[in-house]
Amino acid sequence: MLHPDNHNPARPAVDFNPYGPGHDVNPYPVYEKLRAESPIAWWAQNRAWLVSRYDDIIAVLRDTKRFTSDRNEWELAAVAGTATQIPELAEMNRQSLLSVGNQDHVRLRKLISPALTPRAIERLRPDIQAIVDEILDSVRAKGTVNVVTDIADHIPARVIGSMLSMPKGREALFQRFTEAVVKTFIPALVRPEDLPGLRADIREGMVLIRETIEDRRRNPMENDILTTLIQTEEQGDKLNTQELLSLVSGLIVGGFETTIHLIGFTVFHLLTQPGLLAQVKAEPELLKGVIDEVLRFDHFGKMGIARYALEDVELGGQQIKKGQMLLLMLGSGLRDESAFDKAEVFDVRRTTNASIAFGHGAHYCIGASLARLEVQIAVGTLIQRFPELKLTQAPSFGPHPVIRRMETLELRLRPE
Repeated sequence: MLHPDNHNPARPAVDFNPYGPGHDVNPYPVYEKLRAESPIAWWAQNRAWLVSRYDDIIAVLRDTKRFTSDRNEWELAAVAGTATQIPELAEMNRQSLLSVGNQDHVRLRKLISPALTPRAIERLRPDIQAIVDEILDSVRAKGTVNVVTDIADHIPARVIGSMLSMPKGREALFQRFTEAVVKTFIPALVRPEDLPGLRADIREGMVLIRETIEDRRRNPMENDILTTLIQTEEQGDKLNTQELLSLVSGLIVGGFETTIHLIGFTVFHLLTQPGLLAQVKAEPELLKGVIDEVLRFDHFGKMGIARYALEDVELGGQQIKKGQMLLLMLGSGLRDESAFDKAEVFDVRRTTNASIAFGHGAHYCIGASLARLEVQIAVGTLIQRFPELKLTQAPSFGPHPVIRRMETLELRLRPE
């Protein structure tokens, strides 16, 4: 992580320590104080502005002329950016939707979108259902399970691997690769002692992805997303190997830990919100509303998403300098009473379209449909097969640089 600096334009009125005791369990009192007292606050420890109010977050996300997701625009990119700390990741993400400038983002998204439409993702339903069924079969004989490690951890890597038709027998390597990509999403927050192992996993994973891309060029497959991406053409423009590699990285970041934690948090709220499980059993379609409300009410992101100022900007009364990082605190914005009526109430029938859980506008997460489908199938099938499941204890959380990482969520599958 970065060391504190002396540049402190707006000291927060509350201490912000996302790694302190209890923060992962309940960060919302801290978010509330930030919104009320220091909505645009300088976080000296990691040289970034914390943006905690919904309207400010939306303003930054919409303003693609003055803010960018391109990490190369960060003022500290030369000393603490991806290229310095994890050059392998910098190479892989050179053309990523998550990090390129706005003009390149539009071009890449136009080429990628046809392969990831809700209709295209829906075709994956039988494969996802088969993966979930196999995982639940493997835990059926157990009296109790940890939803995270026994179920959720095994789904997204296998789904993404199935989407890309990754070679059989390479699942463990692909799993390590996906975990390393997510943990290094904001390199400045990675502990130095973790870097060597993460870099090694990324290097090996990149070789695997490149080999798979080249094999698919030689041997295209029918109804295969990677083949579709390779063959997609827009006015003579195609995705090159580097762009395809970056796209796979983006799919992992957008669809891996997102899915794991959304499964865990959704199961947790189903079993702790009074009467909710009974409602979903009676109205299975209500599960979609449950997932959306979990994303809003209890967002698993710890740090939000990063943007970088392309010029000096005034925001919420604070002067943002060109090149400075802004961390858009989605978990805080989604609990902002000015944007959501009774924001502190968990309401699965909420009809607002204001959620920014998957981003907003041109940078709305292109993998959102995939994540939702995986969670609907995983949680819906779990409830169907084990209708009497019960939570045995409160969840526990483990260390992670950018996510409120639920580590254990223990359930009893059937009455003793």
